Amino acid sequence: MFRLIIVTIFVLANLFIYFKIKNILPDAFWIKLIYNLFFLIITAIFATSIFFREYLPLQIHTLINNYAVTWIVACIYFMLAMLFIGLITVFNKYCHFLPFNTGQLEIKRIIIFLALALVTLILIWGRYNFNNIKIEKLDLHINKNAKIETLKIVVASDLHLGYSIDKKHLQKIVDLINSRKPDMILLAGDIVDTYSKPVVEQNMKEEFMKLQAPLGVYGITGNHECYGDLSNTVKYLKSAGIIMLQDSLALVDNDIYIVGRNDRTIKNRKKLDELLQNTDKQKTLILLDHQPYNLNQAQDNGIDLQISGHTHGGQIFPFTLITKSVYEKQHGYMKKNNTHYYITSGTGGWGPKLRIGSQSEIIEITLRFAN
Repeated sequence: MFRLIIVTIFVLANLFIYFKIKNILPDAFWIKLIYNLFFLIITAIFATSIFFREYLPLQIHTLINNYAVTWIVACIYFMLAMLFIGLITVFNKYCHFLPFNTGQLEIKRIIIFLALALVTLILIWGRYNFNNIKIEKLDLHINKNAKIETLKIVVASDLHLGYSIDKKHLQKIVDLINSRKPDMILLAGDIVDTYSKPVVEQNMKEEFMKLQAPLGVYGITGNHECYGDLSNTVKYLKSAGIIMLQDSLALVDNDIYIVGRNDRTIKNRKKLDELLQNTDKQKTLILLDHQPYNLNQAQDNGIDLQISGHTHGGQIFPFTLITKSVYEKQHGYMKKNNTHYYITSGTGGWGPKLRIGSQSEIIEITLRFAN
């Protein structure tokens, strides 16, 4: 039923665009034939990606999926452009501030062409923001003693590896992480996008095992792993050398705790104070909690640094406005008393390989201790 609803919405959006552009096309048979075939093929591709994805070869499904989700974003922006133009047309009807008649066929053609060009430029910009992964650097003071003076942590979150984010992109991420020469690597959830099958088939373990950090690679699951074959995903990530923390913690070098919470979609996950009841609060506490809800809990429990993801920084406008209203902090750094927080916009993305109004990022955190 969910798939049927998605396809229905997609078809309705396509019909809106189809008729909007059809009305301004030249009256030539071959142009209309190509135009009709284009929309039939786009609709068929999307329906195939929704209803038959389990039966398609990996490469074909990946190709279809990438085109389909990008087209959805194009539809959204074209509809927004038409809405904006429609409002201007209504105002002009009463105020007459435009020096031309928007009802003329040639003017309509120019307007549609400019809208399509603008949407194309927005998509190009969005793909650039997705592929151009930013290194966000933080230098934080921890008011506790440690055996070392500084600790360099590199954080990646929301990779969403699978049909859309493939092994080639993971290779780029791994190379970028290793180039920062971290002491420790933290993966803050949604490493895998729902199902492990495409990750296993592409042998992404090979790339994960190239991660280099003397104090280890630690990870948690996010909501997307919980939507799929969670146990298989965790088993696979562990086999790739990632220390997966599921409502558990690791004491690194007998000096620093890495605390990993289960995602909040798991209703019986432990409370934070339960996880911390046997810890030495004089040691540094770093918390990985995928979804940035109830941020005061970290402060109340003496956490020194909380790292979360999930929001994608909204990923694509206008969803950026929604995430800003939902979360206390949708992206970036904040501090409450002695607790540092960083909510990352993520290294990959969900759905289209686009970021419009947000930026793919990897976080490089240098912790400096009181010593």
